[in-house]
Amino acid sequence: MQNFFAKAISLLFHPLLFPTYATLIIITANPFLFGSFDFKNKVVWVGLVFALTFIFPAVWLIMMRKLEMIDSLELKTSKERIIPFMATGTFYLWAYRMFRPSVGNAFFANELISHMLLGASIAIFIAFLANLFTKVSLHAIGAGCFFALSLILVRHSDFNLTLLVVSSIVIGGVIGTARLMLGAHRPAEIFSGYLVGIVGMIIAFVIIPRIFG
Repeated sequence: MQNFFAKAISLLFHPLLFPTYATLIIITANPFLFGSFDFKNKVVWVGLVFALTFIFPAVWLIMMRKLEMIDSLELKTSKERIIPFMATGTFYLWAYRMFRPSVGNAFFANELISHMLLGASIAIFIAFLANLFTKVSLHAIGAGCFFALSLILVRHSDFNLTLLVVSSIVIGGVIGTARLMLGAHRPAEIFSGYLVGIVGMIIAFVIIPRIFG
């Protein structure tokens, strides 16, 4: 029963789903910013993020598994993670480019979503480097990104987001516990994952804008 719970949590909060959840939260937390968008447009935005950050990487992983380039979709070894990290990071940067405010990109341009996607991309490439030394928890990276994003959104929303911040902490704890229950990671790999996710978001939302803004 415990393993079933842990696997369900791991699936529900799969790291590739973070950008999709984050996009939904950004739109919900900023109704005035997206007030001119009807439901159809919002679905298109969320759908595009879902396709670029979940479907494309997932299909890539399945293809690698079919070609026996990896032994498991769970990427249990550091060696198996190298190519998937590079591919996923590329897809995430593609998504970032789609939403980055720029000339000729009026419909999809949005600073919050583009920064979120950039932060997730940075976290992936940090994890890629860390993978040379340890197997950082990808689920924990997603949880760390979610926590950092919830804090950042407090500054950008007219609503009280205390519940969101508290929820991100609880969800992060549940995710970490689930990964430990499954024996997928050691505690150090979980906590380093949280840190990588938080750092990725800080770089995207704080450091890069100050340097290039």
